[in-house]
Amino acid sequence: MGKAFKRPRLLTEANGFCAGCGHGIVAKLMMETLQEMGLDKKTIGSDAVGCGCLIKALTAHDWIQAQHGRACAVAAGIKRSRPNAFVYSYQGDGDAGAIGIAETIYSAKRNEGFTTIFINNGVFGMTSGQTAPTSIEGQVT
Repeated sequence: MGKAFKRPRLLTEANGFCAGCGHGIVAKLMMETLQEMGLDKKTIGSDAVGCGCLIKALTAHDWIQAQHGRACAVAAGIKRSRPNAFVYSYQGDGDAGAIGIAETIYSAKRNEGFTTIFINNGVFGMTSGQTAPTSIEGQVT
């Protein structure tokens, strides 16, 4: 028999992402990790629009919603105002790799001190599977 599934304390709802999407798996692994590291009480996430923003409904820590592509800029502001918090941005390829690429790159260049979780599905999933900057040449979406 396989090991029984035990939901991490920080994962409060069932997965609402599309079948086959990496968001649900990443959400579970992230919440397990935050819990194991004892960061569950001091975590603040920043997300924007797109499929990635659905993670807020699944998790039991604080979030700040950013405008499209601006999750890294908002995360930088959170980290500067709350330096002892564990801060991360959670973004899909459309948010972090398209409209928000400047915020993503310059936050890293400034070494802002937060973590960025960049989910690369290779498509703009929320808008019916259009190609994204991360789509592979010739990929059918």
